Amino acid sequence: MIIKKDEKKDSLKVGQLIKKIDRIDGGYVNKESDIISQKQPFLISLLLGYKFDLKELELEEIMKIIFLIWEYFKNSNQIEKVKISESQFDRIQQRNIHMLKYFDGEQGHSAKIELIASDLGHLKSKSLLTGIILLFTQKASLLEMKNETRGIILVGLKSLIECFEEIVYKR
Repeated sequence: MIIKKDEKKDSLKVGQLIKKIDRIDGGYVNKESDIISQKQPFLISLLLGYKFDLKELELEEIMKIIFLIWEYFKNSNQIEKVKISESQFDRIQQRNIHMLKYFDGEQGHSAKIELIASDLGHLKSKSLLTGIILLFTQKASLLEMKNETRGIILVGLKSLIECFEEIVYKR
């Protein structure tokens, strides 16, 4: 596999954002939460929805990941013009769930690899999703999470990224 120049640049950007988010404090959370509630309030409601299903440390890590996604996209002009809606998120999440069910029914390793490549082929923020998956393999509280919960949250986070991409890249 050949890594394109822009993908390498994007990977470096994600790495820097992960380091930044790992060091956030209460001041950052309060300031950015106020901005998010104005520009993209769905992110706050998504986070509040996770509040009932996660332990405190798990919720803290998911909050950081949502801030990571926010940091990645927040400088786009489109983010100020178009808000993610619940219906947009639900539509994309249902598509992702359908893809996973289809994937589960696929026979053979190569067919599954082809399906994953096709699904991720349209994603412009592959580095961001990769960084998030990496966090799920490194953060103790995320590793301790039930597999079903991890899967549901990862699908939700991928769906959130795709919502932002629809807005930013007008797909």
